[in-house]
Amino acid sequence: MLAVRVRVRRPGVWVAGVVLVVMVGAAVLAPWLSPYDPIATDTDALGLPPGAPGHPLGTDLLGRDLLARLLHGARTSLLVGLAAAALTVAAGVLLGALAAAGPRWLDELIARTADVLLSLPMLLVVLGLAAVLGPSLGTVIVAVACTGWMAVALVARAELISQRERLYVRAAYGLGLTRGQVLRRHLLPGALPPVASVAAFEVGHAILTESTLSFLGLGVPPHRPSWGNLLTEAQEHLLTGAWYTVAFPAGCVVVTILAVNVLASAANRGEGRAW
Repeated sequence: MLAVRVRVRRPGVWVAGVVLVVMVGAAVLAPWLSPYDPIATDTDALGLPPGAPGHPLGTDLLGRDLLARLLHGARTSLLVGLAAAALTVAAGVLLGALAAAGPRWLDELIARTADVLLSLPMLLVVLGLAAVLGPSLGTVIVAVACTGWMAVALVARAELISQRERLYVRAAYGLGLTRGQVLRRHLLPGALPPVASVAAFEVGHAILTESTLSFLGLGVPPHRPSWGNLLTEAQEHLLTGAWYTVAFPAGCVVVTILAVNVLASAANRGEGRAW
């Protein structure tokens, strides 16, 4: 009954969850959902429109199957999103915990560094890192983590500071627990719910950043399919009438980010507990 009430009250949350499950499932099952090699060209199937026999989403001007490229591109883009978000959250929680539990000078150093970095245009920072490190999957993940840890760290720091004066924390110290034990057993578990909602937003941010960097030629290498690379290649086809080469990867990026943001907003409001 509880699940039914949540579904009726917030159907968008359930739709977003289904969308993400479908996206992840399609990425995992990509080799079985499309029999074509995503980088193989076919001179007999150049620029086929959606609905062509054997190519439900058509082909690009090099004869590569768009469904296969979208599915394998989902693997790359979702991998970047999840890996970058995991690295961002790990770094943010670690630095937030150090700020909250460490000496005052360390707290000030981490907090002021985060404030300064948040004031910078993040896209320029990401572009700079990508230009220095060179285009690769690892570069995108590192660039996203380096520009996304600040929000996680500040949220974790605020939550940990708000909890450390509570009675159960004082009682833990009274029982002889060390600062590290109190942080690990009591403070960090209490700070995880708000951090989780920020982490969900970071997944969407990472996917969008990967698409942007790949579109600009500084992200995933061109030979590896990703939604960003598909958009980069499709810009050359805008004047040829091949609208679908742009619409399909752009639609995947938009739908995935919207679904992630809906779930993140629901978690931030506490709806996730009703599941």
